[in-house]
Amino acid sequence: MPEVVNTSFLESTLDVAADEQRETVIDINDVSMVFNMANQQLNSLKEYAIALARHELRFKEFRALDGISFDIKRGDVFGILGTNGSGKSTLLKIIAGVLEPTKGSCTINGTIAPLIELGAGFDMELTARENIYLNGALLGYTREYLDEHFDEIVDFAEVEQFLDMPMKNYSSGMVARVAFAVATVVVPDILIVDEVLSVGDFMFQQKCERKIESLIKDHQVTVLIVSHSNSQIERLCNKAVWIEKGHMRTIGDVESVCALYRILGGHEGSPESEALVYDALKLPDVDEDEELSQTIVGDDRFGSAVKLREASTVATPANTLVVAPGNHESLCMLGNHIAAVLDAPLYLVRPDAIPDITAHALKQENPDWVIVVGGEEAISPVIKSELAALFPNAQFDRVDGETPHDVALAARTLIPHWGRCAVVTWDGCTADTISCMPATLRKHAELFYITDEGGLDPELKAALDAGNFDEIVVLGGEATITTSELDALAIPHKKRFCAPNPSEANRVINEWVDGELDTPADELIMVSAADPADAFAVGQYVLSGHGRVMFENSGDLDSIANAIRMIESRKGADLSLTFLGSHVLFDETDKTLLAKVMKAR
Repeated sequence: MPEVVNTSFLESTLDVAADEQRETVIDINDVSMVFNMANQQLNSLKEYAIALARHELRFKEFRALDGISFDIKRGDVFGILGTNGSGKSTLLKIIAGVLEPTKGSCTINGTIAPLIELGAGFDMELTARENIYLNGALLGYTREYLDEHFDEIVDFAEVEQFLDMPMKNYSSGMVARVAFAVATVVVPDILIVDEVLSVGDFMFQQKCERKIESLIKDHQVTVLIVSHSNSQIERLCNKAVWIEKGHMRTIGDVESVCALYRILGGHEGSPESEALVYDALKLPDVDEDEELSQTIVGDDRFGSAVKLREASTVATPANTLVVAPGNHESLCMLGNHIAAVLDAPLYLVRPDAIPDITAHALKQENPDWVIVVGGEEAISPVIKSELAALFPNAQFDRVDGETPHDVALAARTLIPHWGRCAVVTWDGCTADTISCMPATLRKHAELFYITDEGGLDPELKAALDAGNFDEIVVLGGEATITTSELDALAIPHKKRFCAPNPSEANRVINEWVDGELDTPADELIMVSAADPADAFAVGQYVLSGHGRVMFENSGDLDSIANAIRMIESRKGADLSLTFLGSHVLFDETDKTLLAKVMKAR
């Protein structure tokens, strides 16, 4: 999918009136930087000369910066945010005088100490002692100044025992210590720091931060910091600017800029979706005591399945258990449908072992019937033996088959009381299958998979013809079932879902689910589109209430906007949010944003 990253200016939250009274130390005025990139590979000076003589030397322009303008006041600690390749380091090099801008100007009022590339200018064959003098000379320090501050540099770098060792034997962290100590021994007017706080060990990073804080507080040094760590920018800076693909997106107080960058920075999506998310960010904050959302998640997909079992209304202990391989999402989807028909909980296991958290939860059950979903390659006989030891009086059945197509066909002969709805999908169509569950599980729909070749093979067609179905739901386009094949089936009601992207598919399916169910949604179950593994056993929880499943990818603005629209469309409803996924998939920014929308309905 082509990258669509917005670059238009959003807003400025600078206090212009207050800043007018303060001295400007850096004035960046309409700065652009264009690099020429060769369109062809030339392997020798002769090839270059021939191409030049023939006027065949072609370059492609790369605009690293495009019309950047802002100024920095004395004493500011200014953070620069942006994704990789957005021009942050290029801007710092222009400020430091390393690069001359293609257009515009950069005026500096004061001395600069640039920490752009720690260790640049070191000779790794020389000792640390020799490199301190060499690097110091390159930075403009005199021999006398270095003699005077030599012990200070060594103490900060903590390399006293290794002063006379060649630096080629140093670790990268030790090299960074020496470089930082040399660069910061002077008190400049302006300090430029480019990602150097991310090197070295944790204690050294803290020491570097304390040094910078000392320069700021004790000497009123103006500091520019580039970092990919939002928390570091918020901790050290009072102002920030966000640059995206060479364009300035926002500038102002650090809290506002970081909040915008967290939810919008580097995200793909249409300008309309970004505008909707941007407006949602401006909504009033939610009070801490307002419980508008909850999170259900385990340490992994197996733990999440146990948590979903605990949160469901399936009877405990259950008379029937369904066990599916947690590393095979299509078999998990089939397990959800089997469990729904039998009003049974679904547990996930590894191919050759029962996870400890699952084994502990299984001890609370007392089933008469245990159903294992998948062939021996998916769930080995070892698992069945362990389950038999846990439940010696239970009947065991395996829904066998080499592929999801085969296993699904085997399930229809083993499981009684399927409903009159058929769902036909393909191996890997997990998000759409889960999105349909609030309706299809209540219909006790029978789930089928096509073969890898696609279309209706004779076995699947025979099953659909013999199933006494009055409804069929097809997930996918012509590659799943062709229109002619679908029309030929003697099933009265036919529905196909095929959308250009996952967000649109989720939206359309939820509209269909709303129309199929008499009870309005009282809960939105948020699942990560990037990694839905925590929802592989979500069916038992879906049937416990009147929720709808929303897939959201925190890096996709269209997906976030889809969630916002769905929440806003349910004004007046008593609605809650449940997130299935860890903080890696749904961080507090995601949860806070949607909670704001919930409150504002």
